[in-house]
Amino acid sequence: MRVLRRTPWALLSLSLLWAPAARAGEVVPNPYAPTHEPAVYDFSQGPQRPAPTGGLVRFEELDEVRGAVHPRPAPGQLPAGWVQDGGVVVPRAVAEGAEVVSPDALDDLGAGPRATRGKVDGPDAQDLCAFPELTPEGIYPGTYNRGAEFPRHGTIYMNYTGGMLVNKGENSAENYSNLARTGHTFPYYTGGEERATAVAQAVQADFAELAVRVVYLERPPKLLPYVMIMMGGSWEDTTAGPSGGVAPGADCEDAGLRNICYAFVNHEGVTTQSNIASQEIGHTMGLGHTYGSDRVMAFGYDTNSAIDMGYGNECTQVLIAAGQSGYCSGINKCHCGGDGKQQHDLNTLKAIYAPPGPDLAPPTIAITAPADGATFPEGTPVNVEVDPWDDFGGYGWELVVAQDGKVLAELVDYQIAQAFLLKGLPIGTYTLTARVQDHADQVGEDLITITIQGAADTDTDTPTTGADESSGGDASSGGDASSGSGGSTGATVDADSDDTSGETAEDGCSCRSDAPAVPHALALLAIPALLARRRRRA
Repeated sequence: MRVLRRTPWALLSLSLLWAPAARAGEVVPNPYAPTHEPAVYDFSQGPQRPAPTGGLVRFEELDEVRGAVHPRPAPGQLPAGWVQDGGVVVPRAVAEGAEVVSPDALDDLGAGPRATRGKVDGPDAQDLCAFPELTPEGIYPGTYNRGAEFPRHGTIYMNYTGGMLVNKGENSAENYSNLARTGHTFPYYTGGEERATAVAQAVQADFAELAVRVVYLERPPKLLPYVMIMMGGSWEDTTAGPSGGVAPGADCEDAGLRNICYAFVNHEGVTTQSNIASQEIGHTMGLGHTYGSDRVMAFGYDTNSAIDMGYGNECTQVLIAAGQSGYCSGINKCHCGGDGKQQHDLNTLKAIYAPPGPDLAPPTIAITAPADGATFPEGTPVNVEVDPWDDFGGYGWELVVAQDGKVLAELVDYQIAQAFLLKGLPIGTYTLTARVQDHADQVGEDLITITIQGAADTDTDTPTTGADESSGGDASSGGDASSGSGGSTGATVDADSDDTSGETAEDGCSCRSDAPAVPHALALLAIPALLARRRRRA
C-alpha cells in the first residue's frame, strides 16, 4: 500500500481499533489456494452466458478519454472476516498472528487429507531457504500440484481499460475480486496512452531479475494464470478504505496465481505510478510492508519523490501495524532467520519465479480419461481427467467441448484439479480438446471423441466403454465448483453472473485451431536472454 504522501496512522482502517487475541503458533490455510475441485458444466441448463470481462475502452483510445472525471461512489465495506492495514487487506486471523501455510501441507500437520492429484516434486525449504532449520513445517513443502510448481514463469496484466468487477473471491480471468464492488464499474485510466506505456515499462524493470513479463495492450487468455492490476480509479471504487493502492495480502508462496490488485493513479508522475503498482503486485505475491524507505515495499514513504524504487535486496524490518501481527513470517524466517520480522523482497520472489531467459520447451497435455471413442448412456456424467506438464510452473489448461465444429463450452481448470465434470450432455458425438498454455504463449493440445447414446442404442448387457469410475469427480460432486477458499469459479461461464448490461462481453472462447506453438499478440517488454534453470518432470 501507499498513498501519495507520507501516510498518517489515522488513515489506517478502523479495523485496527479492535484488540485482537494473539494467535501466534496457530496455522491457517492460505485463503487464495485452489480447492482442487473439478470444473463443472451442466449442458442440461442450456447455453451458459460467459461473464463479461471486456474493458470500457480500448488501450489505443486512452488519449481520447485523457483527463476524464469519473464520479465517486460512497465508501464500501470489506467482506466479513477481513481487515485492512493501509492498502493491504488480510484475513483477521492472519492479522492476529496466525501463520499461513499451503492447504496441501495441512495433512502433514494433522489437519486431515486434502484431495489432490498429479503432484510433482520441486525445491523445498532446504533448497530455497537461507535458514531452513528456522523455517516452520508446511512452508515450501517441496511437492506441488501441476501448474503451481516452483520455479515458475509469470505474467502481470496492467488493466488500463476498466471494467465490471464482481466481489466473488479472486480470479483475474473472470474479474472476481475480494475488494470489488459488485455492480459498480471500475473506471478506465485517464492519464493517457504515453504515460500508461511508460509506467508499464517501469514496472517491467522492477521484475528484471525474474521470469515475469508485463503486458498491457491485450489481455491474456483465460486459461493462462496471471495477476491483474487495475490502473486508475480511486479507493472508493473498491470495498477498501483510503489508500493510494490496495491489494489482497497474505498470499504466502503466491498460491493464488490469479489475484487482482489496484493502483489508484492517473496523472501522477511515472515513477510514482510504477512504485505504487509494483508494491500492490508485490502484496499479491506474499510481500508485506517494510521500513526500507528506498524500496518499493516500504510503507509511508514520500511517493512524490522522483526516486524509481525496486524490490529490496537485503533483509529489512517489516512494518507491523498497531493491534496487528506480521504475516508470512514463516517465509521471512526462511530467508532472513530470527523471529520472522525481517523480509527479503527479492529472495522471496526468486523462490517462486525462475530467472529470466528463453522458454524453449512447449507444454504438453494428455487426456487420460475417458478413452478416445468412449460411449456413455444418456444422462451419465462424464468425468474427464487430464495430465498437463511444462518445464516451469505457472501454466494453465482448459477443456473445449465441441460438436460438428461448434464450440459448446470452454472450461478452465481454475482450481488445478486436472479434472472436469460434464453433466447433461445430449445424445450425439462430441470432440473434447484439452489445451495447455505457458507464459511464452506456447500451446499444447490433445483431443478425443466421445458419444452419448440413447436407451435404444445401448446394449444393457454390455458395460459402457470408457467410463472411469475411479476418476476424480463423480456425479454427486457436481454442483458449483466456484466455492472454496480460492473463491474462483471452475469454468469460464457463470449462469448466475450479475447483470452487466452495457458492457462489451468477450465471446468466452480463447481456443485456437492452429498448431500447438501459437504466437500471441500480448505486448511483451524486454526480458534478458539468460537461460533459466530447467526443472525435470517428476
